[in-house]
Amino acid sequence: MNILFYYPDKEKSVVLSSQMIAFQKQGHKVFLLTQAPEGDLHTDVKGYGVQTFNYPVKKKLSFFFYLKHIRFLISFVKKNKIDIVYSHIQQANLISSIAQYFTSARFILCRHHSDCTFVDYNFNERTADRIINLLGKEFIVPSKKVYDQLVKVEKVKNKKIHFIRYTYDFEQYPKADPVIVEHLKKTYNAKLLLLKVARLIPEKRHILLFQTVLKLVNKGFDIKLLVLSEGNQWDNLKKFINTNNLQNHIFMLGYRTDVMNFIAASDMVVHVSESEASNNFAKEVGLLKKPLIICNDVGDFDEYLLNMHNAIIIDKNNPSPQLENTISAIYRKDISINKLGEELYKTVISRFSIKNLINEYDQLNAERT
Repeated sequence: MNILFYYPDKEKSVVLSSQMIAFQKQGHKVFLLTQAPEGDLHTDVKGYGVQTFNYPVKKKLSFFFYLKHIRFLISFVKKNKIDIVYSHIQQANLISSIAQYFTSARFILCRHHSDCTFVDYNFNERTADRIINLLGKEFIVPSKKVYDQLVKVEKVKNKKIHFIRYTYDFEQYPKADPVIVEHLKKTYNAKLLLLKVARLIPEKRHILLFQTVLKLVNKGFDIKLLVLSEGNQWDNLKKFINTNNLQNHIFMLGYRTDVMNFIAASDMVVHVSESEASNNFAKEVGLLKKPLIICNDVGDFDEYLLNMHNAIIIDKNNPSPQLENTISAIYRKDISINKLGEELYKTVISRFSIKNLINEYDQLNAERT
């Protein structure tokens, strides 16, 4: 069977590479087509026999951008006799939802967000979702939160939706480098070193964490926060740091490929996002057995995280007081966090390993629509 993975980006994605490599090992002929130039994702799968392609188009006028991608995708699917297309991320899904009507291939649109277009009231993205939902024939969702969003809020027929959790080949993750980890600990030496890894966009709520750090620093806490990634809130967050003289406490380090080193160097990971599908970073934290603070009713966290068993869970709607009190208690060692990371590791490995979930994709690939 010829299977195409269609994706906008080029950055490393263990979820996608795990599936591509697994399918290739099963004897399928697997293709990767991205809208971005060749990058880490292509490199990660080439050695396993996956055929990689890219078709970058400058996004000057949206109409022509989408038209060119639609025409190219149709041509690519026909030329390579693709049987199934797994399309990922809204931008690719919009293109796929139209292209599918001009080929005989089966298109499965993978939804990677829950309610973020409602949270930040983004008209263009909500419109794109409406078109995708109307035209899409099949969807995959990674969590009950996304399933409920599609069925109950966006009124997509449940018979069009497959519920399959994200799957990971955890052997693909690089090991933390002890030398670099020790260097990071010395460079950002503090009694409590926190880490936040998420796109710098409003729904990830970096400012809420920054405000909490400010309060604790003003109380005399020896605390530092490392922030990885990029996004449209960069300037606003930098301004907050400079205005409040937090340059020695909050460090914005941009996009990094060596995230595992930063997880290993930190004492605690904080992720107070208010909208997720199924967060990949939480699994990376679990892989390194680190404690994690998250909010309830976000993505699939409630499906596998239990408060004070394998994570610390705070209220999504009013997180600030709990976040401050929780970090304070950890700082004073009133809360023991040693076992949280150990339990998170056990949960992540048993629940999300591709070895345990690949059969669900096998069944899906065998279906006929």
